Amino acid sequence: FIKKHMSAFVALITFILVIIGLFLVKHIFFPNESHAIYGTRLEGREKLEISNKTKKDITEKIAAEATDIKVRVAGRIIYIEMKANEGTSLDAAKAIGNKTLECFSDEEKAYYDIQVLIENDSNAIIGYKHHTKTALVWNRDRAGS
Repeated sequence: FIKKHMSAFVALITFILVIIGLFLVKHIFFPNESHAIYGTRLEGREKLEISNKTKKDITEKIAAEATDIKVRVAGRIIYIEMKANEGTSLDAAKAIGNKTLECFSDEEKAYYDIQVLIENDSNAIIGYKHHTKTALVWNRDRAGS
């Protein structure tokens, strides 16, 4: 039987060896594919998940001073983006950003990094708070951004 179907037998063995070879190459080039993208950096996040209520509280707290407010969480970073009302000064914009921190618990502020982007007319300012710090640090305004 083997002599009669030698070409099919060789093709089958070659196919099996190619599949095994591709599997080995995949594991060489992508060894950690099954692991989480963030590794173990997100451990404990389920205990401090940012709720929709917190996001709504942020929006309500600054709604009088800003529009187009967006709050999103990616990994351990909370991004807050907004457009300040027309004529808002840079100091007033910083005060708006600092108000957003009041909506988070001390545990959330100690776990998450927080980035606040405030656009106004032709200016933009970004505040960033590392999880080990207590306040936002602001960049210089970027005219024409």
